[in-house]
Amino acid sequence: MSNRYDEWFKLLVAQQCLRDDTSLREVARQHGLDHALVRTWRDSYRQHGVVGLRKKYSHRSAAFKLQVLETMWRDGLSRRQTAALFDIRERGAIGRWERQYHSGGLTALEPKRKGRRPMTKKPPSPPPPPDVERSHERSCSRSWRICVPRMPT
Repeated sequence: MSNRYDEWFKLLVAQQCLRDDTSLREVARQHGLDHALVRTWRDSYRQHGVVGLRKKYSHRSAAFKLQVLETMWRDGLSRRQTAALFDIRERGAIGRWERQYHSGGLTALEPKRKGRRPMTKKPPSPPPPPDVERSHERSCSRSWRICVPRMPT
């Protein structure tokens, strides 16, 4: 289960990495964190300031994803560097976009709907046919004549 850290704690750790002469791994060890997580916070803070440490929820268009990939390929950046440059906080997003692009082109980068699919509407069912037995019983009970039960077929 992953831990959630608030913005102020991330800021404290990122600033400690940038101002102290201690190594990134040492700062991570002091706080009981993975060094890769601390490096992500440091790089994001360095590139975007405090805003880079806030939670971010966004949907990205296929054009934006393609721009990210082309920048990474053109400038020879790593996925981590590209994520920091474009403020992409979802781990593995760029690698997933790259696989999608190579397998299906630009259309594979289109955002997908999330959640449960809406229920399909069934066409209205026709009204049930009248029950022959009941109509026969009704007609018999209303009439003065004697009814003979029908034999099942």
